[in-house]
Amino acid sequence: MRVAFKAGMLLAATAAVIAAGCAADPEPAPATPTPAATAPALPATQPALPPTAPPAALPATPTLAPADTPLPPAPPPIDASAVQCAPADAAPAQGVANVAERHGYALAPTFLPPGFTLAGVSGAGSASVTQIYQQAGATTRSVILAYPVEFSPDGASGPLGWQRPDDALDELRLGDQPAYVMRGGWSDASIIAGPGLDPDDAEWDYDKSLALFFSCATDDGDRIPLAIQALPGPVDWISVSEIVDIAHSLRHTSR
Repeated sequence: MRVAFKAGMLLAATAAVIAAGCAADPEPAPATPTPAATAPALPATQPALPPTAPPAALPATPTLAPADTPLPPAPPPIDASAVQCAPADAAPAQGVANVAERHGYALAPTFLPPGFTLAGVSGAGSASVTQIYQQAGATTRSVILAYPVEFSPDGASGPLGWQRPDDALDELRLGDQPAYVMRGGWSDASIIAGPGLDPDDAEWDYDKSLALFFSCATDDGDRIPLAIQALPGPVDWISVSEIVDIAHSLRHTSR
């Protein structure tokens, strides 16, 4: 709102009191004018205001680099050659010969890491066979060959029905077939608890073992599904490539 100021003006004379019938009063002295209130005069020229400094530049906001996200382990290389369980070109070891006699056929590797020998066989007279190859030492290391063993990449296909972590499984191809590398397994505590354990409480132990699931073709056209597993973990003493080499070295013996 704009307010206009009007300078006030004081009256300069005072009303004379005339007394009726009185002799002429002496002429009154002239009144002294009261100066009007005035605002102090401004100088003709306003002093120049000091120059206004430009606002300080704000520091640049640092660009936050995205946090480093750990990359998943690289999948094993693709192997172009198929796994053929060629007939054995020599008499098998006694334990393998017993498997062939009782099971109808047997498989045995001709390549193993140094120091590994057949240490035991189970299930020779049943539907599936497990052959254990071990390296004696301060810590016993085992390479287990089991057949026939059906495997599904479905994470909940196991007997317990728990959902396996997706990053525990890698797929590769061995010739014309898919093969699967599985890192780890359910923890011992989870397996002991069994089916009564809440699936959310089941723990996957990535260091428990390293396994390859695949199949080998025999000369008569059959395919035998099997698994080669290395344990105990952490499995840093054998590579996926070496397990694939064991697979390629398998030989087939019939009864």
